[in-house]
Amino acid sequence: MVEYYTDIQGEDYRLLIELASQKCDKFAFVIRKDMMYDEELAMKHYNELLKDIKSSLIEVKEQSEWVVNSLLEATAYVYYYEFNEQTKQFLQTKSNSLFGWMNGLPEDLMFYNGDKIWLACNSHEGYFFINEVDEQSKVTEILKKL
Repeated sequence: MVEYYTDIQGEDYRLLIELASQKCDKFAFVIRKDMMYDEELAMKHYNELLKDIKSSLIEVKEQSEWVVNSLLEATAYVYYYEFNEQTKQFLQTKSNSLFGWMNGLPEDLMFYNGDKIWLACNSHEGYFFINEVDEQSKVTEILKKL
């Protein structure tokens, strides 16, 4: 596993999502309850935002930890989705960068191949990691262009 502290933006971000779609069959992101002033209002916003990919939703779990974060006294909703053409388009258009997933968007994108994590991002801390050594070189090529 290699950690990166560089955001991937613009066309490079879209290329990363394309690469992830070739390697992964599902992805997840997080909506933190402790970041909500009014949960009912916030969830109304997120439900509207996510309505176009609702048919690809696998499950929502309430969790206090996930691969890049652990909450001491709170929980978050972790949404797990099928990675398909529709969800790929959603990821490529709702944000223009890997670290852009926060502030009104779900955060902490995580990509899975089966149950194995391929790439995970902690948006507000500004880092991500990738697990597969052969894929690290492809991500490094993207980062070299920045």
